Amino acid sequence: MNTDNCKTCAKPYSVNCDYRQGRCPHHPPLIENIMEIQPKDTSKGHFYVSLAKSLIRIVAGGALLVGHVAEAGALLIMAEVLGIVEELV
Repeated sequence: MNTDNCKTCAKPYSVNCDYRQGRCPHHPPLIENIMEIQPKDTSKGHFYVSLAKSLIRIVAGGALLVGHVAEAGALLIMAEVLGIVEELV
């Protein structure tokens, strides 16, 4: 078997193959996936903290619209603190 053939199916690699962008389905990808997908977080605590954080950001946006800059800044800081708590929950 020559090196241009798949070690599993023994068919030659072909650019005409429509599987995996022109490579034999048994050929490993040219670029390994370097990003790992994190499993979905099912924690209810994480969800509720995230919801509270979003609500605070919406209120902060409303405060900015009516000209309460200091209050909006304080609310955004609170939202960031909740962001840290969210990662710990």
